Amino acid sequence: MKLLFASLLATPLLLLAQESTALNIDDAFYKSSVKNAPNAKPILVKDTDSAMGRYNLHAKKLDIKTLARAHGHLCDGLVLAYVELANTLPKLFSDGIVDRTDLRVVAKNSPCLVDTSALMSGARINHGTLSLDNSLGGSFIVQKISTGEAYRVSLADTSFLKDLKSKEKEIKAKRKQHKKVTPKDIDTVEALAFRAMKHMLNTDPKQLLKITRLKNYKYTFNIDDIGSRSDIVNKNIKR
Repeated sequence: MKLLFASLLATPLLLLAQESTALNIDDAFYKSSVKNAPNAKPILVKDTDSAMGRYNLHAKKLDIKTLARAHGHLCDGLVLAYVELANTLPKLFSDGIVDRTDLRVVAKNSPCLVDTSALMSGARINHGTLSLDNSLGGSFIVQKISTGEAYRVSLADTSFLKDLKSKEKEIKAKRKQHKKVTPKDIDTVEALAFRAMKHMLNTDPKQLLKITRLKNYKYTFNIDDIGSRSDIVNKNIKR
């Protein structure tokens, strides 16, 4: 009986291991063209050691692949947030290492933007350091708590997102009107999203972004716009 139980337990684990090897499951979710893109370079972050600890002795690398794994997928929203924050957060620290114990962020209430903001900055809604403001759209406000220094970052030009936003609007309208969303709809919107990702990952940040230092910025914590997740509504549509 013990041998039978051990065999039954081992079988799914063995199958999972074989599947992981066959599909290279660790990288299956991650587009290879992203890895070497200029704007996909990792940033350096520091935190504290343990729940009651002091600062880390060494900085850690944080990259888009790590964020995509934690968030659940690689998407245009995650890439947008990564590129904007990766080029703004280091400005608040003289050594360029992002101190995730000393930051506040304001972002639009979006699964991708909020997850990326929290993971990159250490800001959290439950600590009052991550505020939601839908008027920001694809922009962010970041502030160093200890000094009050703050920046706003946004895209300098959003025209490359026009087709993607149009298709997203069409799919949302279908959902609202209880019309069928087809596999072709999802294929199209995903292709447009990947095109937008490539643009953001390969365009010179000086041309892609507008980063403005905010004088006398006063942070206000706001969570009035808590809502349901938008990135799971089409999860059961066939491929």
